[in-house]
Amino acid sequence: MTTFSTRGQDGPASRLLIHADDPGQANRLALLVSHYGHQPGILDTRQLLTPTQRGDALLVSCRQFSAEVRLGLSLWPDMPRLLFCERLGGDTQLALLQQGVLLVPHPCGEREPVEQWLRLARSQLAMVQALMQTESELRQKLEDRRLIEQAKGRLMRHQGLDEDEAYRLMRSTAMSRHLSLGELARQLLQALPA
Repeated sequence: MTTFSTRGQDGPASRLLIHADDPGQANRLALLVSHYGHQPGILDTRQLLTPTQRGDALLVSCRQFSAEVRLGLSLWPDMPRLLFCERLGGDTQLALLQQGVLLVPHPCGEREPVEQWLRLARSQLAMVQALMQTESELRQKLEDRRLIEQAKGRLMRHQGLDEDEAYRLMRSTAMSRHLSLGELARQLLQALPA
């Protein structure tokens, strides 16, 4: 998880990348984050779409949610992202939430509580990443279960074993080879004909 530090604390100031569809707004946002002790870095559209710069968070302020902004936000998936934009539809808001982008549903003003927004953006990104990890693990477990059942069926046909015997054989073999049942099932399915 990214740790934000400001001047006066140990360590360097956080580098916050900024993009706005209006250069004046980008400058105002840079001044605002500077006030909180962060180092701003303004990105033009090309830089937003080629994520080579290093930073601790991405702040985007736009009057219209263009295709470039939508794509740009998706290209920085491991960075806390904060979008100041109003009048977005429900589907767009849901898509942003699923990406871990924190939406502030109004234009960025001169007195925004930047630190609070950044804490929320970090928390939201961490929550989305944890959900994605859990979903991936569940998918893997379901796939392993499917493969184990297939391998058990092939063992039953080829070795003349009943279901309990096939499962016990797979379990003891997996333990002796220091494999998970899913890994053993993959090997058995490659070795045994269908």
